[in-house]
Amino acid sequence: MAERLKTELLEREKLVDVIAGPDSYRDLPRLLTVADGGHQASNVLLSLEETYADIMPIHRTPQSHSAFISIMRGCDNMCSYCIVPFTRGRERSRPVSSILEEVRMLSDQGVKEVTLLGQNVNSYRDVSEEQFCGSDVTKLSRGFNTVYRSKRGGLRFSDLLDRVSRVDPAMRIRFTSPHPKDFPDEVLHLISERRNICKQIHLPAQSGSNQVLKAMRRGYSREAYLDLVSNIKRIIP
Repeated sequence: MAERLKTELLEREKLVDVIAGPDSYRDLPRLLTVADGGHQASNVLLSLEETYADIMPIHRTPQSHSAFISIMRGCDNMCSYCIVPFTRGRERSRPVSSILEEVRMLSDQGVKEVTLLGQNVNSYRDVSEEQFCGSDVTKLSRGFNTVYRSKRGGLRFSDLLDRVSRVDPAMRIRFTSPHPKDFPDEVLHLISERRNICKQIHLPAQSGSNQVLKAMRRGYSREAYLDLVSNIKRIIP
């Protein structure tokens, strides 16, 4: 909303003194200083790199047994009807080491269930270390295509899910929101094999019409989607 309504909120309606976009949280001290001086302040620039990996969230409800962990930001799918790539920016993922540190911290605090979060959570790809940067192309669900350029190298969602599930075998693991194209068989087999990965999949279905799906630029057909559903039911009965 900050990117889309900045001019209206600051200049026309004059409703607020400070507007901060999702990638400008580190700039808040400066923005607040400007506002304290009697001026309006804004920063809605989107970053190609910001993941807030070095800022560990403070969980102020220690009695809670569940928590959310942000693992990636942005979206590269560029569906024709969606504003997310323009308000959240391109995809970028937190280093796996940062995520595992947060999982361990939550486990030590007694958290029993974590939900991995991302605008396109299962397209996670960590390229923070040179050893992760191979040349292999990211695998997609069978029968699915990407309207964006193919991605190479990096630790994928299956790698992250594997490592997170090993931190605390008693901790339940969930994730949302996924894209149907990013469910290669290795992700499904991992969900099936690990007892602490919840057997629940949020599978968005925008349309049952191939014509509409093509206009939406979803990268798959009705038939491919139904085949994916059958594949999920086969691997995770």
